Order: sequence, then structure tokens, then C-alpha cells
Amino acid sequence: MKALVLEQYSEFSYTEVVMPNVAPDEVLVRVHSCGICGSDIHGMTGITGRRIPPIIMGHEASGTLVDIGSAVKGWQNGDRVTFDSTLFCGECWYCRRGEINLCDNRRVLGVSCAEYRQHGAFAEYVCVPARVLYRLPDAVTFEQGALVEPLSIAVHAVTRAQIKIGESAVVIGTGMIGLLLIQVLRAAGCMPVIAVDLNAERLKLAAAVGAAITLRSDST
Repeated sequence: MKALVLEQYSEFSYTEVVMPNVAPDEVLVRVHSCGICGSDIHGMTGITGRRIPPIIMGHEASGTLVDIGSAVKGWQNGDRVTFDSTLFCGECWYCRRGEINLCDNRRVLGVSCAEYRQHGAFAEYVCVPARVLYRLPDAVTFEQGALVEPLSIAVHAVTRAQIKIGESAVVIGTGMIGLLLIQVLRAAGCMPVIAVDLNAERLKLAAAVGAAITLRSDST
């Protein structure tokens, strides 16, 4: 299969790589869309040490199932899916408590560090455990499906903030997550939503997606 491989920091090659083997509890996804996360940019530059080359990055993706492990139930080839970027084991003490973010054996797609190398979704196909799958409704495009992971971050943040209808909120920073936060806050009944950023173009986007007030943080 073809994949975009980070061969050295700031150096990619679009090349043939070995097709991943599907374990009994895994599925093979044909990737239709994959986003570029800020952490992928950091991985490209090498500043975090979490993407040691060579590695196929990418973890915000969607696609269709094309191969299913022998132990997997409830899924079939052709199903439209997205998936969690954190690959949790499902068996450790934390996983059994539902605290999958603390899994003793967790891996993250598209990450290679001292402990492991887990190739990601900048490729024609990616292999993931069936337990991290989420079904995409037909009305959701693959491009929209690739945004489910960053959107979930915004939803989680607003949920933790316990926003009440009619309350105001300030979003500092209007990159991708900030823009999603504005939309989730509006959907939660928050008003007004105030957006703060250094970048005038980003603030225009913030206004377009629902910020009632925009402020340049470098203005006097």
C-alpha cells in the first residue's frame, strides 16, 4: 500500500509500505480522509520526541472496513467508521473502570517514541482494534468524520465546564479546537461567546462560526 512516511525530521516520502496484518481483535480500515493535527506538525519538526522517524503519522481519520479479525463481532466490510486515536487494551485495571485514557498499555496512532511505534493513517489503510471504532451515519461525510476526534475534545471541554444556558464564555485562541469550541458553546446555549486571538483572519472565522465578540489580544 502507499503511505506518507516521515523518513527524517521535515522529510517525507510517499512510498510503498507493507500492508498491516489484522489480528483477531482488529479491523483494517481503508482511509478516505485524514486530518493534520498540530501534534503531527510537532512530529514533523521533531520538537516533542514523540514521532521518531521512520513513522507514518496521522490519527484524525475516517474510512470503510475492508478486513475484519476473526474475533470481531458486530462489524462487517463496507461499514463507514471513524476511531479513537488512543488504542487502549480493554483489559487493565483502568480500562475495566472506564478510564481508558489511563490504560497501562495504551498506544497512540501515528506515534513512535522510546516505548513503541504505532503507524497511523497517512496511508491507504490503517489497522486498529475494533473496540476503538465508531460508526459514521450516512449523513456524515468522510471529511466530517475525520473531524470527530478534535470535535470530541471541544465537547469534552464544554461538558467539564458545566456551561449553563445563557452564560457567557471566552475562547482564547481560535485555531481548529477554538473554532470547534465556539460552535459547541453556541449549541449548548452559551451567549455571548467571545473569541480572543492575535490573528485577524482567525477572528474572522471565529465570527463566521458564531462568536458574538472578537478581540485582538495584541491591541491596545
